Amino acid sequence: MRRAAIVAPVRTPSGVEGGALSGMPPEWLASTVLSAVIDRSGIDPMRIEDVAMARVDGGAISAPELSRLAARGAGLPFAVPGFLTDRRCGSGLQAVITAAMMVQTGAADVVVAGGVECAADAVTGYGDPVRTGDLANAEDLARHYGISRADADEFAAASHRKAARAWRQGHFAAEVIPVGVVPEGHDWSDSHTDTASRHQILRDEGVREDVSARTLAALYPLISDGVVTTGNMSAHRHGAAACLVVAEDRLDELGLSPMAYLVGWAAAGCDSDTATLGAGPAVAKVLGRTGFTLDDVDLVEVNEGFAVEVLALAKEWDFDTRDRLNVNGSAIALGHPVGATGLRIMTTMLHELARTEGRYGLEAIALGHDHGIAALFESAATIPVATAPLGARFHGSRPRRFGRHRA
Repeated sequence: MRRAAIVAPVRTPSGVEGGALSGMPPEWLASTVLSAVIDRSGIDPMRIEDVAMARVDGGAISAPELSRLAARGAGLPFAVPGFLTDRRCGSGLQAVITAAMMVQTGAADVVVAGGVECAADAVTGYGDPVRTGDLANAEDLARHYGISRADADEFAAASHRKAARAWRQGHFAAEVIPVGVVPEGHDWSDSHTDTASRHQILRDEGVREDVSARTLAALYPLISDGVVTTGNMSAHRHGAAACLVVAEDRLDELGLSPMAYLVGWAAAGCDSDTATLGAGPAVAKVLGRTGFTLDDVDLVEVNEGFAVEVLALAKEWDFDTRDRLNVNGSAIALGHPVGATGLRIMTTMLHELARTEGRYGLEAIALGHDHGIAALFESAATIPVATAPLGARFHGSRPRRFGRHRA
């Protein structure tokens, strides 16, 4: 079976509710990021066969129609159809996985995977019974694993510090594309050519360098005497991310340079009346399938839906949160554009692997309190030239570059 290569992963800056990206139609934001993938990769648009688009909130435009509109806006031919993937917070990652399965099985050679979110914050508000259940589970996790309010606030503050540091040091420069927005009252349909009326959004809007555990301690908990506040959980954001997923045996023919390969993935749930680690079973499943352990992985990216969830996983794994985990911050600082989050996390992780010359990256996302999704990627820049023996996994020799990424 052919390996699926990840080519030219990029993302937009994340926008806060009421910020510069709030007025952008989802199809326009999606076409912006798809255009960036095509331009950066240099691929002939005629060679792209399908668009796997993720968007959790349906909005006024259904996802299949959204993917077609985004494809047209990005200059793809009318022969490219487009379809929906939806797995809650992991929808963007599922779009990549579905595209990978298409190229692995020979159904296609080149597929664009994308995710976008431009919905109002109401779709993830606490009137939603699913979200309310997630909050209750987070509080159960805090009690079960002995995670204090101070622990959660410090983890959240560290997420902001890491993201702010990454921006200062230019670590996000390769992955974030500028987004041109038009002033209020302008027609979005004309904004593709009317460049004079647009200004550029270059940076994630929600990253706060001045956040500290002390300032977060002033917030009231969402449940009386609880641990979770609006400061130590993710906030809904606007944004998009995309990449090419290409069959390995077509890379040379197409003149494409891969950034990584998908090694394996898994989705899993659990049946329990007690506190549950949403992403935990999926991580155990993908590591078991691939024969890896956490010690084999250079970077671990866990979606920061709640600080408590990530801290509980770290305790379960006996994993130091200062070592290899969310080294440039995650959803608490960078935001949670639900349909794009899985792709945003993958994009950030793969660029960091390339920058630090790491080899393997693990992404994990809770899809609710009782199930999750995880995927393992291998950096293309560090793959050894030697061929693995048939039926064996070739580790090769490489320096260990774990180190510590302190906030």
